[in-house]
Amino acid sequence: MALALRPGGTRPGKLGLGFGAAWARRWSSTAEEESVQLPEKAGGSGSGGSVGPRFYKHARMRPSDDGHYVVMLDRFTLKTPKKNPVSVPTPGLALAIAAEWEWQTKSGIRPFTMPLMKLAATTIDRLPDFRENVIENLLKYSHADSVYCRAPETEPLSHKQAQQWDPLVKWIEGKIGAKPSVTSSILIGKQPKEVLDAYKKILGDFNNWELSAVDQLTASARSLVIALAIIDGRLDVEKAMKAIRVDEDFQIAKWGLVEGGHDIDISDLRVRITAASIFHRLLKM
Repeated sequence: MALALRPGGTRPGKLGLGFGAAWARRWSSTAEEESVQLPEKAGGSGSGGSVGPRFYKHARMRPSDDGHYVVMLDRFTLKTPKKNPVSVPTPGLALAIAAEWEWQTKSGIRPFTMPLMKLAATTIDRLPDFRENVIENLLKYSHADSVYCRAPETEPLSHKQAQQWDPLVKWIEGKIGAKPSVTSSILIGKQPKEVLDAYKKILGDFNNWELSAVDQLTASARSLVIALAIIDGRLDVEKAMKAIRVDEDFQIAKWGLVEGGHDIDISDLRVRITAASIFHRLLKM
């Protein structure tokens, strides 16, 4: 199904595509404000489907009047599911998102292959209104941080956890100037107020784009400590993968790897960690 463009100043209609969503195009009163919108449900977790055929020839970026950089599909300004322009703070990030769109094939646009686009859209649509909620959720997450919640010391897994996580506990203690609580109880521990206050200061100093990367890393790693270690350059992706997967790798070593299960989980985690790490690095480029 091709996307037909209407000339002149008429308002285009909507073309229904996959997931019951639409690619919406519209004209505004200013020149070159024609836009194309990413469907609201596109790129959801676990979604491997297409949202329709590629309808554009080229993806590119251009500077915007506010000092940011917008992503363009031909002459269209790309918009998020909430109808905001995909306007990002650095040319490096804009070019990377444009590259994700450029690599889409004629057979279908697959949002799950565009993790940087998804992170940018989430930042633009969600962070301005829910920034404090994101910070509060990350603070709550710190109580159940994998790095702080260990197996009982009598279990063999505890030794593996200590090898990977004790250096991270020492590092974060030096970074925040407070001593986190590490527990081997079956009950989730509770971090001291001074630890939470230090975390809140660190998170509050991030801009929305940085905070979005930290949020995805924390959710993927099940650890705010590991997320901050990646952001600070303490861990690269492969070292982070080892730290994140201590428990899973211990079980695989004991019982074996399940093809079509464990291997897919590992690949999915690597993509999410790599995407958020690159996203953060591109904020400096």
